[in-house]
Amino acid sequence: MKKSLVSVLAVGLVMSLAAGCSSKANEENSNAAADDNGSKKIKIDMLLSSWKGGGWPDNNHPIIQYIDDKFNVDLQLQWVPGANFEEKLNVTAASGKIPDITRVGSNLFLKWAEQDVFLDLKPYLDEYPNLSQVAKPEEWALLNPKDKIFGIPNYETAQTSIYGRVDWMQKLGITPPSADEFTVDKFYEIAKSFALEDPDGNGKKDTYGFSATGNDIKLGISQLEAAFGLANGWKEADGELVPMETQSDEWKAFLTFMSKAYEEGVLDKDFITNTNLNEKYASGKIGFGDMHFQLSQQTNEQLQAISPGAEFVELSPPIGESGMRGVSTPSSGMNKLVISNEIDDEKRDRILELLDWWVSPEGEDILKNGIEGVHYQKKDDGTYEMTESLKAEGEGRQSLLWNWGLRNNSNTFNTYKWSEKEWADAMEQSITNAGKYPYKNASDGYTSASATLTEKGTQLGDQFRTAVIEIIAGKKPVDSIDDAIAKWKQDGGDAIIKEVNAAYQAKQ
Repeated sequence: MKKSLVSVLAVGLVMSLAAGCSSKANEENSNAAADDNGSKKIKIDMLLSSWKGGGWPDNNHPIIQYIDDKFNVDLQLQWVPGANFEEKLNVTAASGKIPDITRVGSNLFLKWAEQDVFLDLKPYLDEYPNLSQVAKPEEWALLNPKDKIFGIPNYETAQTSIYGRVDWMQKLGITPPSADEFTVDKFYEIAKSFALEDPDGNGKKDTYGFSATGNDIKLGISQLEAAFGLANGWKEADGELVPMETQSDEWKAFLTFMSKAYEEGVLDKDFITNTNLNEKYASGKIGFGDMHFQLSQQTNEQLQAISPGAEFVELSPPIGESGMRGVSTPSSGMNKLVISNEIDDEKRDRILELLDWWVSPEGEDILKNGIEGVHYQKKDDGTYEMTESLKAEGEGRQSLLWNWGLRNNSNTFNTYKWSEKEWADAMEQSITNAGKYPYKNASDGYTSASATLTEKGTQLGDQFRTAVIEIIAGKKPVDSIDDAIAKWKQDGGDAIIKEVNAAYQAKQ
């Protein structure tokens, strides 16, 4: 379906968008009514993905009303469930009209960036100081054609790290390791104690040092893979991009570690069928987990029902023999807020004025915390609290435009005016800590150029993952990973490497 929609889009955009410019301009004029001071109230269409809980039910939300009044606009916001978003946007665009503002992922962005669909922001950014500082130069450049800026990068940052059961460590007489002490060997030593020394005190051998997932090659334990030198998808070496699937020496070291952990009962024996590790952490049977601060707090609360005093605490990622360590780090700019190239100059200026405010301190305050008296209120002691209506709706519902639309480059996006200071400080510190150990995918922005990856990537990934799991479970020797690598390359991997690197070199 996606391929057919893209084909329609390729024809429709060339013919319909160009032909529709004059009619679109007339439509804009008819939708824009002059107010008392002569400025026009401009209608702005915005299309965004929505996730768990969906978006706001209508356009009478207090934050939308605030924006409408402040900028003399009529913001018409449509939420589309994330699973259906790409299809919806393709169909909308194929009709010859895309929303004035929308947020797209890397695949859609790359398909459309060369077709003159999005407004080139580069000539205007200098006039909008907040917006121009929302990302680093390399983040603005990511995915964009040379000398053009077709999208505003949405800020992304590492948030997860290794967390360990400090209550188990205390019971077993283990001192939590410092950042310098926490080597892969130390990780294994503590994990083995968690598995074999009955840290929950029930007299049964039913705990594990750590767990993993069996539904992707990365196994859900990126910090360990980083320590062994495996790429977070792809790495850069000598001016070329190298996929993790071809890293024979690193795979052998990692799989030797993992197969030993499986054999000795340190690794959760059910890891192959795991899809959601959060439930495992809350079960009280796992000693180390890959999680973010909010999840750790939620998990600690859940654990109290079965193990009072249980507590996961944040640790630095383990260090490998080569000194490598890392926390899986997304690239800001893979998701972009884009503006239609069909709009007239007046609407363009109004939208850019709105977005410049959006990422300003005032805009962040409104879009993240909501409206005072509606979403929160100030108490006599000078602190803040949520209103009863927001408590009923759910904390965070007021910040959907901030989290699902566009946010600036700060680590405060999950804290609010009413957040307890200790909790908010710990949340921000955990994100700062994760940022100390960047572990990025060097292919971000280039893999979409590989037709072979699009066609065969899932099949090749499943095939390689099966080989990895069989080795960990002791069904095949560690050296057999070389056979899996050879098969991956022969069945399409070599073509993928060639295509991805061609796109990479074209950007250098």
